[in-house]
Amino acid sequence: MRARVNIITLIVITLISFGWYFSLVSIRYIVPVILIYIVINIVGASKIQLNYFFVSHCKGITENREIALTFDDGPHPEITPSILKLLEDYNVTATFFCTGKNATQHPHILTEIINKGHIIGNHSYGHSKLFDLFSPSKMHGEITDTNTALTKITKKSPLLFRPPYGVTNPMLGRALKKTNMISVGWSLRSFDTVKNNHEVLKKLKSNTKPGDIVLFHDTVPNTINIVKDYLIWLQESDYKVVSLTSLLKIPAYEE
Repeated sequence: MRARVNIITLIVITLISFGWYFSLVSIRYIVPVILIYIVINIVGASKIQLNYFFVSHCKGITENREIALTFDDGPHPEITPSILKLLEDYNVTATFFCTGKNATQHPHILTEIINKGHIIGNHSYGHSKLFDLFSPSKMHGEITDTNTALTKITKKSPLLFRPPYGVTNPMLGRALKKTNMISVGWSLRSFDTVKNNHEVLKKLKSNTKPGDIVLFHDTVPNTINIVKDYLIWLQESDYKVVSLTSLLKIPAYEE
C-alpha cells in the first residue's frame, strides 16, 4: 500500500510542478499534497490492520464461529498464572506475546505457558515507549535478544512477533525481514488497560466476529475477570476459541 501512495504522491507533485512551470497552477498546491501524504503515513503506522508498511496477520479467514485469544506484555508473576488457571478451567489455548525482559525475570512462568499447551511470541525485549524511533539495527537487536531469551528457557524459537503498541514503520519492516519473523496484529482490541470491566465486556460482546484475534494484556488485574466473563459469553454464543496458528494457518516456531 505504501508503494502505491508514494507513486501517486510523486505523480501529483510532478504534475503540479509541470503546471507551475507553465504557469497553469500555483506551486502552493504542493503543500496540501505533502500534508496529506504525512497524515496517510501516520495513520498507516498507527493502524497495523492496514498493512501499510508490511503485512501483519490481524484476522483469520473462516466462516466458523472461531476466534483466537492473545495476551501481551507478560509474563507477570501474579496475573499470568491466574490467567493460565482460568484458561485451563475452560480448556482454552491462547498466545502470549512476551517481552524478553519479563521472560528473563520469570522463566518458570514462561515454562508453565508452554507446558499448558499455549503459544509464546516475541514482543520486543523492553517494550520501550521509544521503540518506534529505534534504528533497524536496534530493533533487530531487540527481536533477536528476545528470541534468544525465549529459546533458552523454552527450547522453542518463536516466529511470531507483535509490534509494541501495534505501530509499524519501514525500520521495523527491515528488522522483521532480516529476522524472518511473522508480524501478528489483532482485529479486536479489548482496551483492558484503560477501560472498566463493564465497558470492555460490552465492546467485546458487540464486536466479536468469526476469525477475530482478540488482544488482552496479562499485566493488569482487571483482565482476569474480563476474560472469565468473556469465555462464559463465548460458550453461550457458540463461539470456539482456537489456537492462533490454527486460525491463521501459520507456524509458531522454527523447525
